[in-house]
Amino acid sequence: MRLIASFFLIIASLWSVAHAQPVRTGNAVAELVSERAAIAPGDQFLVALKLDIDEGWHVYWKNPGDSGLPAEINWVVPEGVSFSDFTWPVPHEQPLDGLMNYGYETQLVLPLTVNAPSGYQAGDTLNLEGVASWLICKDICIPEDARLNLSLPVAAAPVEDLANGAFIASALEASPMALTGEAVAEDLGDAYRVSLTGPMFADALNDAVKVRIFPDTHAIEHPAEQSVRVGADGAQIDLTKSNLAPAELANFSGVVAVEAADGARRGFRFDATPGVAPTGVSDRALSLSGAGATSTRGGETLGFAGLLTYLALAFIGGMILNLMPCVLPVLSIKASGLIHAAHKEQGGQSALRRHGVAYLAGVVLSFLIMGVALLALRSVGEQAGLGFQLQYPPAVAFLALLVFLIGLNLLGVFEIGISIQGAGGELTQKSGSAGAFFTGVLAAVVGAPCVGPFLGATSAVVVSQPAPIVLLVFGAIGLGLAAPFAALSFSPALARYLPKPGQWMETLKEFFAFPMFLTAAFLVWVFAGQAGADGAALLIAAAAAISFGVWVTQRAGGATVARFVGLGVILAAFVVPVISVSGRAPAEAAELASLDVEVDEGVWSPERVAQLREEGRPIFVDFTARWCVTCQVNKRVAIKTPQVSAAFTENDVVFLTADWTNRDTIIASALAEHGRAGVPLYLMYPEGGGDPAILPQLLTPAMVVDAVEKAAG
Repeated sequence: MRLIASFFLIIASLWSVAHAQPVRTGNAVAELVSERAAIAPGDQFLVALKLDIDEGWHVYWKNPGDSGLPAEINWVVPEGVSFSDFTWPVPHEQPLDGLMNYGYETQLVLPLTVNAPSGYQAGDTLNLEGVASWLICKDICIPEDARLNLSLPVAAAPVEDLANGAFIASALEASPMALTGEAVAEDLGDAYRVSLTGPMFADALNDAVKVRIFPDTHAIEHPAEQSVRVGADGAQIDLTKSNLAPAELANFSGVVAVEAADGARRGFRFDATPGVAPTGVSDRALSLSGAGATSTRGGETLGFAGLLTYLALAFIGGMILNLMPCVLPVLSIKASGLIHAAHKEQGGQSALRRHGVAYLAGVVLSFLIMGVALLALRSVGEQAGLGFQLQYPPAVAFLALLVFLIGLNLLGVFEIGISIQGAGGELTQKSGSAGAFFTGVLAAVVGAPCVGPFLGATSAVVVSQPAPIVLLVFGAIGLGLAAPFAALSFSPALARYLPKPGQWMETLKEFFAFPMFLTAAFLVWVFAGQAGADGAALLIAAAAAISFGVWVTQRAGGATVARFVGLGVILAAFVVPVISVSGRAPAEAAELASLDVEVDEGVWSPERVAQLREEGRPIFVDFTARWCVTCQVNKRVAIKTPQVSAAFTENDVVFLTADWTNRDTIIASALAEHGRAGVPLYLMYPEGGGDPAILPQLLTPAMVVDAVEKAAG
């Protein structure tokens, strides 16, 4: 009898294996495994979704953190069969450039309970079928799915699958156990204080080197450091509240993970109710290594060769910035200054060199300051890339008014120490260097949002590096931007080709005012997208006030009081718009491109992309921002064109807009995943699945049409 039973056990096991083959997706292997080789009628048993994840890739916990999507199965449910939810193992932190996600690498096993109907009879077969889907990420994120099948024979009595049973049992051991003690949460205004007690939890704390809470919701700032105190009975953890926290605390649930010095981890599931922290949980602070958000994915320090490569790319990218549309109006001012410096009556070459050094210093110093600001934002959990300054409405308002004021100066409404009085007009040494330095500052500030060729990937890599490398690369970008004019300043041979100054210079200087006014109008448009129509109206009124203040100052002559009044009006005109938008919530609506023909379009989100990819639709994603001049030029000359619109329509392309005008950590994360730290970025997802094609940052209609046709097969 034992021999016969063993024979049937072998046959049943082979049947199970033959009908539960693993499925290879792009970057993982998916499989359904069961603790049963055969089931009995009315049986209750465990199966598990098993994902073997390729090296370097990761998937997400049920609460993925700041970005990501969890794994799930959509079952084709046989009549009378029911399924429980997954039992999730304790997740790991996945820092990403100021964000914090939660998930797993190498392997994920998700057990669940299956209840079979009692109507089955020996000899029947239970077929379990479902489509498993998950988001898997490395440098990019890819939604993957697999249709999985598991066929289990029905016998008079259940037959165990010893290997898979032990495998599932080990997965359950890795899942959090229920906290047996007390769990209370206290609302401290800007933070939650969660206090946890229990004998097994307290025992785990004895050799703990790290304690972290993984919340079930987004009520906390995931990247923020979690301050932990421990005592004889448990622990007390302070968590920073997010803007998604409820107005009134009802409960706070999640998993607390305790890691020992040897790397062993134990998890405890808790559901805290409002209350005051008990005694015995806050005797001493626990020093946590790496619990906060200071580490970043991809944070390995670049080697010497890698650093030189990125410095060279940064320098070349900075040089190309000179050709970008956002920098040209400022460079026109610089060209005028160089011509004057080159033809001074005395010491022309010396003055030209001083002019070049001052301009170089202004550009490089500005980029270094931007690098320091980016590092500061990164240290407090913000996501920032090139052009981050224009994501802050006060900065946009200030820059718009400053550019307008410079336009008035160029038009001759007033002078700020640089005057041109006909042919042979003199520049004083001090004003010439100061003007060159300020021009360099303006070129850097206005030019930084233009992520041209070579800069996109370079900036994305280095923003996760240590501070010295970040500053070196930002300095290299500044050197590249300043290099053409600096070379001109230090080359007598080239300087000889500069035209001589004359009355035409006064006319040209006044002409250069109009590009500045256009730049100011563009910044007002950016500001309108951030602060709404009322904000834009206030900014225009401030420009009018500046004009009035300049007029009063110029008409004052020697009247000191009148001059102070005029200067006060100018200062107030700068301050009022900046203060009015400080702390204001940005405009919610993202601008969609209005194409010439009817095109399926919408707002980008990872969920929307995943849904459309499941449908097999080709997708064009435009990562853009109102303040990105390159983005707007591409939109008008390459995307919003009849031929591109027709190609979208004919090939059933869905056009999605990811608007990064205002800070958005989800979009910033997506940019980083595709090797970018700024916009523009254009992705063309092919029909039927596969990695997206990344289009160049300077587009033509032919490029877009070609990408669409390739994506549509």
